[in-house]
Amino acid sequence: MFDAMNSRFRPRIFPARFFPAFLACAAATAAYCPAETLLLRGGAKVSGPLLKSDSEVVVVDLGYQALSVPALQIIDIQQDDAAAAAEAEASDSGLYVAADLDDVSTADAAARFGPAVVIVSSPAGLGSGFFVNRKGYLVTNYHVIMKQKRLAVTRFVKEDGILRKAVYRDVKIIAVDPFHDLAVLRIESRPEDGEIVPLIFSPSGKTRPGEKIFVIGNPMGLERTVTEGIVSQAARNFEGKLYIQVDAAVNPGNSGGPLFNRRGQVIGVCNMGAVRLQGLNFAIPARHVTYLLDHLDDYAYDEANSESGFIYPEAPPRFGKSEDKDDETADGGH
Repeated sequence: MFDAMNSRFRPRIFPARFFPAFLACAAATAAYCPAETLLLRGGAKVSGPLLKSDSEVVVVDLGYQALSVPALQIIDIQQDDAAAAAEAEASDSGLYVAADLDDVSTADAAARFGPAVVIVSSPAGLGSGFFVNRKGYLVTNYHVIMKQKRLAVTRFVKEDGILRKAVYRDVKIIAVDPFHDLAVLRIESRPEDGEIVPLIFSPSGKTRPGEKIFVIGNPMGLERTVTEGIVSQAARNFEGKLYIQVDAAVNPGNSGGPLFNRRGQVIGVCNMGAVRLQGLNFAIPARHVTYLLDHLDDYAYDEANSESGFIYPEAPPRFGKSEDKDDETADGGH
């Protein structure tokens, strides 16, 4: 799942066939060897670094041997406390982590990272968002919360294999970047519905045309919808702003949701798509998100301060300027 420091290494003998997996973790300066807890059907738990994970089996290092667990017996995979501690030091601001991850199937990634994706709702409508740390900070589009103060965030929590909704109405607007259509929110009351699962950013943030991507969001209120496709263009210029163009389905309600690469790293935030054209959708590059998080004080929202720089601009720019409705784009959410 999420790579992090494993400080519990000790001398021990590994079966020879597991040396490559172990050395791969150690070679990364011991900084990103996963240590996680598997929640199994029936209530049992298994903890340790993951040696392998695919759609059929998850292999866990127990120290003295490797345990193979059928994927169908796993309810959830949670990050250990040691990993959470490493996250706090992963960025200058301490608000997010950027790390290298291994390639993962879309099905496995949806199971791992899906719990980090939430519904952001207001009296005006709903969009998507995603947690960037365990402190309750999350990112969404600015236009999802524009001119709204009464916000709610809905998480999806698994208990004994049953998925349920956890709704939080004590939500604070922390910072806004209207120019890049981004906002940072925080759940003020600490969730009592299990630990928050944060997402991981790509350290480079680079994308290439043809690269496989996928999206998790809540289009038209259809919760936890997963779509996949490729990067159609890595840098599409609209009025001086560059967007990632993708062919994965992005519809109203997807706004603010994460765009993932094939490793499950966040590379963008979905925010708009063509009204009547298929496979023509756009995302804000993740570098604007991490910049916002690294300079949170400079973008801080303070409705009592008239000089805070908080404004209500028009919606994101539309594709083309033709009056032909077929050529227009629409916000991907709300």
